[in-house]
Amino acid sequence: MSAKACLLCLLCLVLQGQCMLAQYEFRAWTTDDGLPQNIVRDVYQTPDGYLWIATLDGLARFDGVRFNVFNTTNTPGLISNRLGLVGVPNGDLWIPTEGGDLMRYGHGRFATLGDAQGVRRQDVRGLSAGADGRTWILQDGEVFEWREQDNKFVNITPPNLKVRFEALRWDRAGFWGRSGDSLYFFRNGKFTSHPLSRSLAQHALWRVAAAPNGDIWIETVDREQFRMTDDQPPVQTAARGQSSTVAFASPLVSQWQVRIDAQLDRTLLLDIDGAPKSLPFSGIYSDRSGNLWIRTEGQGLYQVQRKSVHVYSRRDGLAANNIFPVYQDHTGAIWLGAWNSGLSRFANGKFTNFTPADGLPSELVTALFEDREGRLWIGTHGGLAVYEKGRFRTALTDVLPQHEPVQSILQDHEGKLWLGTRAGLFSIGNGRTLRYTEQDGLAANDTHVILESRSGDLWIGGYGGLTRIHQGALTRITHENGLPSDNIRALYEDSDGVLWIGTYDGGLARYERGSLTHYSTRDGLFNDGVFEILEDGHGNFWMSSNRGIYRVRKAELNEFAHGARKYISSVPYGRADGLLNEECNGGLWPAGVRTRSGELWFPTQAGVAIIQPDSIVTDPKPPPVLLESVLLDDDAAGLDAPIRVEPTRERIEIRYTSPSLSRPAQVRFRYMLDGLDRDWVDAGSRRIAYYSHVPPGHYKFRVIAANSDGVWSEERAPLAITVLAPFYRTWWFTWLILLSAAALVAVAWRYRVAQLQRAQAMQQAFSQELIASQESERKRIAAELHDSIGQRLVVIKNLALFILNPRQSSSAENDKQTITEIAGEVTLAIEETRQISYNLRPFQLDRLGLKKAIEAMARSVATASGLKITTTIDDIDKVFPEDLRINFYRIVQEALGNIMKHANASEVEIAAAKREDAVLLTVSDNGSGFTPSEAPPQPGKGGFGLTGMAERARLLGGQFNIQSVQDRGTIMTVNIPRKAEQNE
Repeated sequence: MSAKACLLCLLCLVLQGQCMLAQYEFRAWTTDDGLPQNIVRDVYQTPDGYLWIATLDGLARFDGVRFNVFNTTNTPGLISNRLGLVGVPNGDLWIPTEGGDLMRYGHGRFATLGDAQGVRRQDVRGLSAGADGRTWILQDGEVFEWREQDNKFVNITPPNLKVRFEALRWDRAGFWGRSGDSLYFFRNGKFTSHPLSRSLAQHALWRVAAAPNGDIWIETVDREQFRMTDDQPPVQTAARGQSSTVAFASPLVSQWQVRIDAQLDRTLLLDIDGAPKSLPFSGIYSDRSGNLWIRTEGQGLYQVQRKSVHVYSRRDGLAANNIFPVYQDHTGAIWLGAWNSGLSRFANGKFTNFTPADGLPSELVTALFEDREGRLWIGTHGGLAVYEKGRFRTALTDVLPQHEPVQSILQDHEGKLWLGTRAGLFSIGNGRTLRYTEQDGLAANDTHVILESRSGDLWIGGYGGLTRIHQGALTRITHENGLPSDNIRALYEDSDGVLWIGTYDGGLARYERGSLTHYSTRDGLFNDGVFEILEDGHGNFWMSSNRGIYRVRKAELNEFAHGARKYISSVPYGRADGLLNEECNGGLWPAGVRTRSGELWFPTQAGVAIIQPDSIVTDPKPPPVLLESVLLDDDAAGLDAPIRVEPTRERIEIRYTSPSLSRPAQVRFRYMLDGLDRDWVDAGSRRIAYYSHVPPGHYKFRVIAANSDGVWSEERAPLAITVLAPFYRTWWFTWLILLSAAALVAVAWRYRVAQLQRAQAMQQAFSQELIASQESERKRIAAELHDSIGQRLVVIKNLALFILNPRQSSSAENDKQTITEIAGEVTLAIEETRQISYNLRPFQLDRLGLKKAIEAMARSVATASGLKITTTIDDIDKVFPEDLRINFYRIVQEALGNIMKHANASEVEIAAAKREDAVLLTVSDNGSGFTPSEAPPQPGKGGFGLTGMAERARLLGGQFNIQSVQDRGTIMTVNIPRKAEQNE
């Protein structure tokens, strides 16, 4: 083949590769995203869905959203951070280090292999694994195979094979060696040999690599490159210092351009988003979802996935990126109205653009519709136009207000043309033009969408609600009638005659036989904006919004309306799926179209998005749900046993995930802590459950996930969590408290009973003493009356009789003397009567008042006893009620009596201080005092004593207190609260 032909072939391959690359999404994951290092050596997806990544600074486990890094700092068992990786189907990982050691990861633990496992430390120079899980290493130029039953590597190199093997480059495909003119390989568990061509046999070999398609690449020490295909003799592909460029097949893309440089280093030649890209890579891995992962030498890890959405933009020939109405005519051509840029027509794979220079009334196109005659009606901000026979002409200029934008167009079954404007709804037909506004029953003058149902009714939606025209009668349906929003943007009638209503901000509504059902984000709808509703051939609704396009199964919507389910599942499509801008456009009709081939076209802020529902690959399998870690107050807890939360711990943080490498951001979670949560908690895409405080008890944590297609997982085995109670909340402590409380109650009860018994005994003794005192007083009064006053009355009687007896009365002088004696006896009787009365109730108390009565008593006692008594008494006459003043007086009297009888004192001080809230009585002496064991006689023990004074103080509402020190005297105090003073 000539050089010109080769160049032409290469150019075709490059162009083909660039065209195909436009169908794929590239995403680079680097250290900025959490990757430990940008040189990626190996990747492998384990059965649980994780993608493991080996770098020169540790391992990373990736669930599609976040990287969990394992290195020598945070992971026991790892002995190096410069690592490789080979995975086997059972989920174990074989991890070689750059220093020649080998580790194995399984069941969550890392272990280093040594002599017991047939591995010589720092001597492993190659590692390979087969699809069946068999694993081989290269030690000292020989091949060893892992024998699980022996738990060691066994040398399987044929004894007669005198070849020293080295590791093949590219993807750990096996080992190679040379002996004479033959090249030996160990690949997929087999030893093979291949003769070298004469030209190649003359060269010393430097490196050998194996491509995924089976080709063998050879580089000599002279930097010449050869390729050996299908056991054919090697063919030189590059001379010294040059590179080879070949088409490289991958599991997702049939051909990429790859440049093979010196040392058999590979570089992908790509065109990503219109920009050329050279990507040095070490290998390409395909996961179970069909994504490609490109390992690079310093640029991180690239993910390549097929786009679900294809976008045509201005770069592809559109008049502008900002597209609004989209329509397909009878020829299959797609018409697109561009904002302020005219009209585009897509046919035969290319765009043709039209502007006012071609006859459009305005560059701002607002509505599109084709009538029965095949004429295309175009609404613009400058009026209405018709496209017919390849030309544009203005129309109905005499019907519409000047420059009134037409936002929706429809021709009904009778042939009438209906135009929706901001000034109302226009009907044109049968030689008549009618205009409907809010005054005629229209829900909104600002009309955006018109739909004719199978029954012949017209439905008009606008920014004010929904209007139904049935046999000429207009009926409004608004928010007051159950619409989720009055901002109507889309209408669609399905094959069952159900009307579906899309709103700008209230979600989706379903109208059937006068019944409305509302769907919003609370019910599982992806977004509350519904700008267009398109139905595919698989029973799905596709709807556009400000946050992208999303898909919902119509069957789920109907089941929700009939009460058969509580939630619906939405599948969103955004930038990761190919949208250049997630913000879709609506409000100008139609805001999307399903073409005859089944494609769905949606206008966006960055071109028109095209979806082929038949090519959408859905995942019917429930996603796996994994628990990654549990943190108790930021300290990790092991997951291999039920979680026990000590009383000193407060916060519980549970991290879970569902590895998804295709659309991880669209995986949703629900969790519940049995025993605490009453229902499932909708966590959205959040992968952490927080509990700031969990009461003591036994709980089970459950978590489920839904994949990007809305398929929910089954519940995995719940995580048992036991929150231990502090000692003061344990059952034994509760019983101890109860028993202690019962004991305290018993002790208190017994103490109280004893106290009441003592009080009762004292009260009884006081009562007995009081009665005895009263009887003694009565006896004394009776004796005084009998012995003193009685005797004196007898004397007076006899003296009076003596006077009356003439025989005894001798003279007037004698009678006078007798009368004088009678008067003296009467005087003495009166004095004694007064003394008796004073002892019963001092007359000074009533005549002079409480203060002077106490002072008089003090003077009398001082005179009788020789005590020096000092009184300091405030005016307390009106402090106490009249019937209680005697009690205050008797307290002082009894205190002075005790002092005279027992104190042996020479000085006494009496003080009565009137304060704002109380009266304080103090009686103190300098006598001998007493100790409690030698206290003055108590009731029942020879005297009325202190108990009487305490009882009188209680009757006054006061507190009685006595302090005494041996040989230092006694102080008696009575603190009596003041009440409303009498007669004030």
